[in-house]
Amino acid sequence: MARKAKERLPNVAVLFTSGYTQNAIVHGGRLDSGVELLAYTREALARKIRHVLANQAQRRAAQGSQHSADEKAFKDATVLVVEDDYLIRLSTTEMLSNIGCRVKEASTAQEALKIVDEQPVDVLLTDVGLPGVSGLQLARDVQARRLDVRLVLATGDSGRKLKPRD
Repeated sequence: MARKAKERLPNVAVLFTSGYTQNAIVHGGRLDSGVELLAYTREALARKIRHVLANQAQRRAAQGSQHSADEKAFKDATVLVVEDDYLIRLSTTEMLSNIGCRVKEASTAQEALKIVDEQPVDVLLTDVGLPGVSGLQLARDVQARRLDVRLVLATGDSGRKLKPRD
């Protein structure tokens, strides 16, 4: 799924999550190149999101973009969290707020697009499995409106296969 998302959205940041211990997905004592792994604690999630966003900014800076690779640049970032599950949205919003982000929330792609059209947004953090419109389509729609928005896609569905339109 990550490979397909990167093909369609080259600037997307990918964060893998797993309920398995790290030893179950480490190969030869190392994660595969480009793989970011999240441990299941609130603090680890906040740190990992900062890390993934900073790495994304660093890659863009290396490609000539004006984005800073400094993690502190995300302290005051406006992050739009799009998640239909209230508890996940609530905990993600709280964690992002705790690291200094300004957070906007939406439970559907339509709500998210309204926010993007009306307010500045630095980062879109969206669930892939939204009702109605997928998070991948939402990411494309947001990028079409604002090329400078950073993208983070998340899913808890390890068995989901991307369809040609995703």
